[in-house]
Amino acid sequence: MKSKYFLLPILLILACSNRNTPQAVSEDFIYNYYQRADQAAALQLSHGLAAEKLEDEIARVREVRSPGQQMEEMPKIEYEPIGKEEEPTHVLFNYKLTITTRGTITHTRNVIINTEQIDGRWKVVNFDEY
Repeated sequence: MKSKYFLLPILLILACSNRNTPQAVSEDFIYNYYQRADQAAALQLSHGLAAEKLEDEIARVREVRSPGQQMEEMPKIEYEPIGKEEEPTHVLFNYKLTITTRGTITHTRNVIINTEQIDGRWKVVNFDEY
């Protein structure tokens, strides 16, 4: 019974945390798009060119995967920030992704995520890998 009361403050803190920041939106995008391979969830955080890219990708994979369906065996993807450029209404983040499959690092990628404040909400407006 005590465990319920212990978890309540933690859940309240998480629920009340501000996810409307450039960094939070960028990290939520990485979590949904790269770590969970959930384009539909990433789309909710996107606008403009990023949204167009995701809509195109969702349409391409629709025949082999239903919306919200997760892959059976997901690789482990870790990310670390390696750079950031800030302007008042735009923030560009550069991350290094390390992708591990079955305990072996298969490759790394650099990802650029461009966020912009639109109507008071931070959104991912473009993303790219190199």
